[in-house]
Amino acid sequence: MLALMANPDSDRIRELKMAAKWSTDGDEKKSAISELLQYGDEGISAIQEVLSVTAYEDVKQACLEAIRSIGRAQKSNAAPKKRKAVKKASKKKKKRV
Repeated sequence: MLALMANPDSDRIRELKMAAKWSTDGDEKKSAISELLQYGDEGISAIQEVLSVTAYEDVKQACLEAIRSIGRAQKSNAAPKKRKAVKKASKKKKKRV
């Protein structure tokens, strides 16, 4: 029988999410969010979950900044799109008299 091993990253993400959601220490919450940020796309859903349950404004701000930071990192890693040159047809119609 094939034994499935748990992904160590997902276990760590789960631990950090629980700390960010339920810790009584605000600094520990923000530290967990900062560490979740390092997981990028894998950590964003955990950060969003923390954002949805927290009542603390500073934790909400930390979540929002982490989400923005992940978005900026994704944009900078994306391949730049090539723009096609667009010629404007600026021919003027001549009036016939």
